Amino acid sequence: MRYAVLSDIHSNLVALHAVLAVLETEEIHSYLCLGDIVGYGARPNQCCDMVRELNAVCVRGNHDEAAVNPEKAEWFTAPARACILWTRQQLREDNLSCLGELPLRRIVDDTITICHGSVLDPDHYTVTPVDALLSFREMATPVTFFGHTHYAEWFVESADGQLPVEHPLPTGGSLQLRPDTRYLVNPGAVGQPRDGNELASFAIYDSEAAEIVIHRVAYDIAKAAKQMEEAGLPEAMYARLWLGV
Repeated sequence: MRYAVLSDIHSNLVALHAVLAVLETEEIHSYLCLGDIVGYGARPNQCCDMVRELNAVCVRGNHDEAAVNPEKAEWFTAPARACILWTRQQLREDNLSCLGELPLRRIVDDTITICHGSVLDPDHYTVTPVDALLSFREMATPVTFFGHTHYAEWFVESADGQLPVEHPLPTGGSLQLRPDTRYLVNPGAVGQPRDGNELASFAIYDSEAAEIVIHRVAYDIAKAAKQMEEAGLPEAMYARLWLGV
């Protein structure tokens, strides 16, 4: 099986189109979405529609949760809260319902766990080996894909209780899986990368070849930023697109 793994689309339809254009040239059997389809960007309905058209296996991110649960937005920064309040007003009822029904964690084909922040907590930022260890302790599959941090990287489980080994990959790269090792992989963000690389990020997992490849792809940032500006969204949320932060 070949899986396309997408995370943190954040209503950035321009970036999503660029990613899917690349994936159209690949043999993909299943799409996995790690949450935060909405938030920040200017095209929430269109992004929800496209993910649904892909028949993607999805979990709920914290911005997806905030779109349907007003209390959740109180935890956000002021610019992020402004974006999610705008998003909630824009979303159609069918997309609100779809986001509200998404689970927090799923196991795919008995071999893959997908979640947003961590295996235990969708709001937890997995940014250090200590954070990763918490997920490894709860994993029931060889591979887990997570998002939320907007960093493209992976963690490799260590033996004898040692901390996992972190491998940041802001420019992309490939990982050859070993059968006796477990992996925690972040494909990076489609819609708002924050690892110092402004290019949209996603992963392809080939289970037969036992390989995961993180890809970076250019998209029209000016167009995405203009859409956000015209929607009246906070400047801070689209200015950062140029910097990948």
